[in-house]
Amino acid sequence: MSATQQVFDNRDLVRYILTFYPKRCGSCHTVMFRKFVDSRMHKYRDHVWRATENKYCRGYCNWCCIYNFNHPY
Repeated sequence: MSATQQVFDNRDLVRYILTFYPKRCGSCHTVMFRKFVDSRMHKYRDHVWRATENKYCRGYCNWCCIYNFNHPY
């Protein structure tokens, strides 16, 4: 077994390696922040709010969930 196969057979090691890549929105592909901010307050001018992952629509940023998908919260 090669060294590459040993690395990719270990799921914990692959998960750790993939944490170095930034999480991106599934719709607009912007780099998302990991922390949650209050998504009920629509702060469309705040870049941090826009690029934060929505807590109800996992995998999408607040901007896409509220303004593109018309999700209420």
